[in-house]
Amino acid sequence: MRFKTFLTEAVSDESKLTHLEHAEDHPINAGSAGFQHAFDTLHETHQLLTGKQSKASVTTKLDGSPSVVFGTHPENGKFFVASKSAFNATPKLNYTPEDIEANHGHAPGLVSKLKAALQHLPKVAPKQGVFQGEFMFNKDDGDVREEGGKYHFTPNTITYSKESNSEEGKKIGKAKMGIAVHTAYHGDTLQDMKAEYNPQLENFGSHEDVHIISPHVDTDKVKYPEAAQNEFKQHMQEALGHHSNLENYDHADHEGRNDGSTDLMKTLINKHVREGTEPSVDSYKEHIKNYWEKKAAGVKTDAAKQSKLKNIAAAHAHIDKNRDKFETMLNVHKSLQKAKNVLVNALASHTNYDHHVGDQEVKPEGHVAVINNRPTKLVDRDEFSRLNFAARPR
Repeated sequence: MRFKTFLTEAVSDESKLTHLEHAEDHPINAGSAGFQHAFDTLHETHQLLTGKQSKASVTTKLDGSPSVVFGTHPENGKFFVASKSAFNATPKLNYTPEDIEANHGHAPGLVSKLKAALQHLPKVAPKQGVFQGEFMFNKDDGDVREEGGKYHFTPNTITYSKESNSEEGKKIGKAKMGIAVHTAYHGDTLQDMKAEYNPQLENFGSHEDVHIISPHVDTDKVKYPEAAQNEFKQHMQEALGHHSNLENYDHADHEGRNDGSTDLMKTLINKHVREGTEPSVDSYKEHIKNYWEKKAAGVKTDAAKQSKLKNIAAAHAHIDKNRDKFETMLNVHKSLQKAKNVLVNALASHTNYDHHVGDQEVKPEGHVAVINNRPTKLVDRDEFSRLNFAARPR
């Protein structure tokens, strides 16, 4: 087996916004094409922050819940609200409160938010078009509290705070719900719609019941000192150097393989994020061993168990044969992550809200950089992702 068989070269469908990838994960997902996309995204974001001509646009990634799809159905002309399931093969679309109860009655919190969206979003949404946004608060659920001269709401992991007497605070005080709209969809049928990331929302109306929280970033107010710019360039140069050592891996003859290797590498990285440690080739081998042993424990016959367990030796042999390449891949990942973190820290220098998780002050969840209508999340995994993982039930 060649090292290339590790890579799936399967770029995910980005026509619907269901999941955002970290910049440094693009090479794991799609080899050298993924590296090029990550490198270009980070470089163009750097250009944007230095006031140079850039293909990138950047928005704040707001930590809302749920993600709501809403608008006028292109085929029947009716207004609907939905969760991300709007784009499933069998979508759960809600035109009435009764639809919401029927489709989501098992999740009372979701029902309440979708009912608020159905009641209030038609007051501001354009008469045509489908959109997606993060639900930030519902007054009827008691999501907003006023304390210490500020309004506070916690839609997910982060608590957002804003001075009550500020322009933004006054809108929060009057509104029944808050939403951050970040995606528009275009097409003649719901299933065929394609996403437009970071759209202009000039066609939205205004109503005091709905506070539309802008995710747009005023890059002129971002602090990006020369020392940080030089650090960014250094990490990018390191990433390019590591990647050049793998320049031929996309050209090797190989057998197709779909054994979940890419997903296992990404779950390993997430595991190390939670633990605050760094991934290594040996920890990847251990991760694969644990994965297949768990699979083997879930089947009944000895033959089935052995079928699962034999994957361990095959994977370990492949990794040992290509250890230098796997180490280089992890170095590419680390250098891209360090370069991204420089941009994350710069972007966090100007925010519209104060952010806390419990009593701990934190940066915004992150940002989303878009080039060629392809979005990438820029998140400090050592801070927010670990906090987010810690908040999840085990």
